[in-house]
Amino acid sequence: MRKGLPGLFLVVLLAVLFWEARFRRAPEVPVLTSGRPDLCLTCHKKERPGPAHARGVVGCADCHLGDPLTVEKARAHRGMVKNPADLRYAERTCGRPECHPGYPERVKKSLMATNRGIITTLRYYWGESPNFREKISVKALLKTGKDSPALDYFRKLCGTCHLWLPREKLPGFLKEKGGGCAACHLIPGKGPGKKPHPVLTRKIPVENCARCHNRSGRLGLTYQGLYEDEQYGAPIREGTFGAQELPDGRFVERIPPDVHFKAGMACIDCHTQNETMGDGKAYAHFEESLEITCEACHEGLGRTAKGKPLPNLVVREGKLFWKAKLTGKLLPVKRPDPVACKHPVHRRLTCWACHDRRVPQCFGCHVRRSAGEKQLDKLTFKETPGLWEEFRSYMRLKRPTLGLFKGRVTVLVPG
Repeated sequence: MRKGLPGLFLVVLLAVLFWEARFRRAPEVPVLTSGRPDLCLTCHKKERPGPAHARGVVGCADCHLGDPLTVEKARAHRGMVKNPADLRYAERTCGRPECHPGYPERVKKSLMATNRGIITTLRYYWGESPNFREKISVKALLKTGKDSPALDYFRKLCGTCHLWLPREKLPGFLKEKGGGCAACHLIPGKGPGKKPHPVLTRKIPVENCARCHNRSGRLGLTYQGLYEDEQYGAPIREGTFGAQELPDGRFVERIPPDVHFKAGMACIDCHTQNETMGDGKAYAHFEESLEITCEACHEGLGRTAKGKPLPNLVVREGKLFWKAKLTGKLLPVKRPDPVACKHPVHRRLTCWACHDRRVPQCFGCHVRRSAGEKQLDKLTFKETPGLWEEFRSYMRLKRPTLGLFKGRVTVLVPG
């Protein structure tokens, strides 16, 4: 039972429930492994949210709030939330002391929640901010209603890939974006024979990441071996349809996938929890939050650039392996070439400066704003004046352009 309820009330409640079960042949009172009754389960008998939140271990009200001590529908559902992972409620649901304390606060400061890098870069290039480090975020825009030409562009074209977006609020393919913690950890139940309750998992599939990471540098596509060429919006290429259509209507061709994807690795195999969920610091740009390096695995360092251990990097009989996070398979880790990779001339090279064979490049992108038309503001969900349209040309998949970043030769991807 909930803490603080008088003992006498507990006795009376349990006596009434026992009497109803014994003499009225009511269904047996569901009790969680903690010993607390949860009457939600008397009605929601088919819900199976997955092993991490197993039925009978975590009660419905633990996540969805409401009142688990009544079978009266109106009272039971009072104060209930459909998506407990929504950042507006996460401290009271996912972040409760006995579950994932502290995580919602970290996530709210992460770049996937703030979009700070996107917003500050737009404002800098559009002459609205003197630097790249402006303290502005999605939450600030939601609270203040601040707007400008650059922010209007963000609100209408970029504002669907942040964790503050309520799930299923936008139409079409956009409805699966957002939703706080659920944006990554939820796998919807679809089709006949599937579990009616979405499954929550730590084994986040690539498609969950690629739901947002498929524009700009298009890493989520290239990693899987998908290339969006310059046939923008046209499914026909040399008389045939493109190999695959994305949920937003773009068509892609198949190319050789990344060697890590081909080996069976997902995005979460490389990108750590602190990178994605945040480590409690409000970074301005992705490179500041980045922890993983190629050397951490391939040189057997076993720690990220910020000193965090990599428990999935294991040694068996003197050989180095990575234990894949989705499958559990041991994947052999190839050591760097002792001559080429360690040559003094190559010290300034990043690994991907040599090992990235091709990257998508877009040099002809431009946008147009029609002041006389309206468009949906993805933050307020209201139609406001100004319609933005993107156009592009000269999409190519070529050898990467190299340049200097923080004193090292690296790949530059226009986007």
